[in-house]
Amino acid sequence: MVVNCPKTIRTEGFYCGEDRAYSGLVQSGSRVRVENLSTGKSATLAVFRREGLEGVCLPESLRSLLGPGPFPARLHVERCGVDDRKTCPVALRGLASYYGEPYHGRRTPYGVNYDMHGYYAASPDLPLGSLLRVRNTKNGREVTVKVVDRGPFKGGRVLDLSYRAAVELQMIGEGLAEVEVQVLRCGD
Repeated sequence: MVVNCPKTIRTEGFYCGEDRAYSGLVQSGSRVRVENLSTGKSATLAVFRREGLEGVCLPESLRSLLGPGPFPARLHVERCGVDDRKTCPVALRGLASYYGEPYHGRRTPYGVNYDMHGYYAASPDLPLGSLLRVRNTKNGREVTVKVVDRGPFKGGRVLDLSYRAAVELQMIGEGLAEVEVQVLRCGD
């Protein structure tokens, strides 16, 4: 499976008072050259994913370089995603853990706030945005989650699941579960 990572995207550029650039059009952490088609000027920076955001939201500090906004923009994706991961296995198996309260509300590398009550997962190496069906091998319960974060950081674990996903898989008491993972979609 391969991640959809377009090389060139035409869209609108605008300034939004953030300290980083965001867009719903690229994988989080992509290295992107943003070109103002009106002035011909460009800047290369990391763009982080924010679901539902049309165009590219830029830090105000780039206004003096790129010119006034909004402007017609061309995004040249030089490197896709946080670490340029573009492929997925069809399936994997291993130990899953879960995470919750201390991370609830924190911004993830995917560009969304982590919601421990949502159906999310952290993976050390699957592309962000991947959609997974996770099955607890002990009881056969299944849940579908989206990879929005990096982790787990303890060896031997393949996923860190959101609290809600762990409840669905009935793994809260033990904290860990042997899981089979089917990749339904590799990245965005």
